[in-house]
Amino acid sequence: MSKPGFRKGRPGGVPGGNTSDAFVSGALFSQAQIMQLMKNEFARSRRHGIPLGCLLLQVDRLSQLVDLYGAGLRQSVRAAVADMVRDRTRGPDLLGTTTDDRYLLILPHTDVEKTRLVAERLRRRFAELEIAVDGRELALTLSIGIAASADGDTMFFDTLVSQAESALEFAGRRGGNQVISFGETRLRGDEPDDSEHGSVRPGDVGGGAR
Repeated sequence: MSKPGFRKGRPGGVPGGNTSDAFVSGALFSQAQIMQLMKNEFARSRRHGIPLGCLLLQVDRLSQLVDLYGAGLRQSVRAAVADMVRDRTRGPDLLGTTTDDRYLLILPHTDVEKTRLVAERLRRRFAELEIAVDGRELALTLSIGIAASADGDTMFFDTLVSQAESALEFAGRRGGNQVISFGETRLRGDEPDDSEHGSVRPGDVGGGAR
């Protein structure tokens, strides 16, 4: 079975909607590739009325730690995140980078409750990983913002990503090392910018199996 985060389209092109013909490689999807895949999966979700989970992952305070320990830490973290996601998710799930320090994980056929279960599993697993710099092991934690869509409740694929981003930033402001859904940013008193779209609240998204 092919694994998430290690699939690329045919050389010279951005992956299309059908990833079954992809091949295994040693690189994460680039920002352009993962966003194209997100667009494809979102369109499929709306067309067939199936749920779609979206996670944004970020290691807490990584930028400051890279300033202290050097750029090699960022590469070690990237490899650790890729291996962890590959081992803890399904073949159809997709992982790519959105910035140097953020990762987008797409979960087809996954509602918000199941998306949270996956996110919590990844957060706990990451805390157990051994990541060292110059022989010194670092205690790193992971924050994850999640959003999910089903039954046409979200109109645009980039809105879903923005919702996960709002949740991730909220988690960071609350100290990190936690999973926050987009709906919780309101339930806990924050007001993300969603002037054009309604929020996805816990319990609103149904269906899907993992």
